Amino acid sequence: MNTTQRKRPGRRPITPLSLAIAPLTLLVAASSPSLAAAQGGSATPALLEEVVVTATRTPHTLKDVPVETVVISRQDIEQSNAQNAMDVLKTVPGISSAAHDDVFGTYTWQAKMRGLSFNDGYGLILIDGQRVMGSGQSGGMGEYGIGLNQIPVEMIERIEVVKGTSSALYGSDAMAGVINIITRKAPTVASGRAGASHGWYKIKEKTNSDGSVAYPADDGQSRNTSQAYVSFGEHPLERLGYLIHYNYESADDISQEPIQSDRHSLMAKMDLAATDNLDLFLKGEASDYQKTDNRDEESYRLSTGLEWRPAADHVLAVKGYTYSWDFVHGYPGYPHGYKHGDTGFGQAEIQYTWYATDQHAVTMGGEIQQQTIDYTINNADGSTIRVKEDVDTASLYGQDEINLFDDLTLVAGLRFDDHSNFGSEANPKLSLMYRLAEAATLRASVGRAFKSPTIRQLYYDAPYRHGDYYVQSNCDLQPEIGLGYSAGLEQRFLADHLLTSLGIFRNEVDDMVISEDTGTIYDSLPLMTYQNVEEAVTQGIELLTRFDHQDFALTASYTYTDSENKETGNELPYVPKHSLSLAPAYQWQRYGLGLSATISHTGRQYKDNDNSSQINGHTVVDAKISKELANKARLSLEADNIFDSDKGDDGNYRSGRTMLVKMDVFF
Repeated sequence: MNTTQRKRPGRRPITPLSLAIAPLTLLVAASSPSLAAAQGGSATPALLEEVVVTATRTPHTLKDVPVETVVISRQDIEQSNAQNAMDVLKTVPGISSAAHDDVFGTYTWQAKMRGLSFNDGYGLILIDGQRVMGSGQSGGMGEYGIGLNQIPVEMIERIEVVKGTSSALYGSDAMAGVINIITRKAPTVASGRAGASHGWYKIKEKTNSDGSVAYPADDGQSRNTSQAYVSFGEHPLERLGYLIHYNYESADDISQEPIQSDRHSLMAKMDLAATDNLDLFLKGEASDYQKTDNRDEESYRLSTGLEWRPAADHVLAVKGYTYSWDFVHGYPGYPHGYKHGDTGFGQAEIQYTWYATDQHAVTMGGEIQQQTIDYTINNADGSTIRVKEDVDTASLYGQDEINLFDDLTLVAGLRFDDHSNFGSEANPKLSLMYRLAEAATLRASVGRAFKSPTIRQLYYDAPYRHGDYYVQSNCDLQPEIGLGYSAGLEQRFLADHLLTSLGIFRNEVDDMVISEDTGTIYDSLPLMTYQNVEEAVTQGIELLTRFDHQDFALTASYTYTDSENKETGNELPYVPKHSLSLAPAYQWQRYGLGLSATISHTGRQYKDNDNSSQINGHTVVDAKISKELANKARLSLEADNIFDSDKGDDGNYRSGRTMLVKMDVFF
């Protein structure tokens, strides 16, 4: 068996084809004397035996999961220089984050999976298996967006990345795939950790459209970024465990003027094994974010649930959670609009899995979701936009997993969604996994996806200011329909010390929503609107190699992505054709020394639908050195963007070289 109260404005801070993958294989072998060594000395087999649940909603070991899945472990995170969740994912093939600066408070709104945007709802973000809504402080763009950085890195245990259309299990927003951010667990014995970091960075000048150069107000001076956290948990009783984690983050932004952002985050969770067959959980999260004179946000998430195993081959899970986000953006008279209000999301779900035999599992489930939004935008021209909408979705889904001939696994799924605005949709998916040999696995899938336009794209009754233009909603937009195809070969060598994979993918999206220039002027600025385009396509190749032997680790990835708006023949914006990363790590355990680096190259990408403006190809190099202190602490020195790259985007202010010192203490 495979197994609130609204805040007052103006408050101030406080992933026979072996030949195809031979080049990367040789590259890694030539580098020999492990990703696992970079994970604190654990061996690759342990990594491969890790249990994942996101791909099928049922437990599988990583090497046996039927759907393409990549796992970023806690050790991977600690070995990296990442200061937020988006930066953790930059070595995963198929994920692009080059338009993002690894500075707290900066936006991740151009983050893509297989050429499709998370912020626009093409990739589903989960926290502990539950949908994430809202953005703002988390790096999304605006009240409708979905940001990746809602959970601080220190709260994350691991991240499961599921590739390919997943609407058959998860519904709308899972067209490109799913990222499940899994938070830390309660420790088995009383223990804690605490840490603090401080860093310095400078902002690079930008080149205006007329060729003139604009310098940041503090040109030549360093800005600051800092973090502090403390975490404690235990099992005071054999069956009862808890964890409490507090995190603080601060940075001075990357805009022309230094603008301080601060976030306080608290997570508390409790797990209870009430009986041998019944497990209960309760988790609460709260976050308070402030950006000087510009943003004031509070978010709350509460979730609870149970898992009951009435017999060895039956599992029933019931879960529910609620999320609310109150925000104040800008202030009265703010040129980009004064926005204040709240959004919310609630979901109740039930899932039943029957392991009919050791080779056959059937999963059935149902969900009820409600997204609410209630806020006001006061434009600088005196116009007011009031948005008050509820979007309800009721869903039923089923999945059949069956192992045939020992070497072949088939997974068939179907989800039925009843959407309050767009009616009923059915999304099927078929996946297979074929074991070509003991160490070679082929996976393939095809699925359909449905995605509704966002509230901002549909419902604003007047144009709203966005940067240096206005945007008008379009209530006649049609939902988007997607077909996703993918296939991948995974091959392991050298007693599992070397893992290589080669994947291909294609996404076809009918009626994709894009923004277009209307050719008219509104309040002295260009007016944009949203339109459906006949079809958009993204397709490409993904290569991943992970090598682990003794104290050395190396991860290498490459992605080729071809994208096209079939209506215009243009490439989709912010989709680089070529992305490459190389992440070596060495753990000198005798002396408690750790060395690691990440080299990321991103090819040219366009910034607009007309393909008239672009971000040039560029390379960013990060490095880190750490020293263990008597097994009770770890001191780290990190250098991001060592060669001071402008990330190919000299038309915007970007962060340059960043130096950071960090201390972690374990008790």
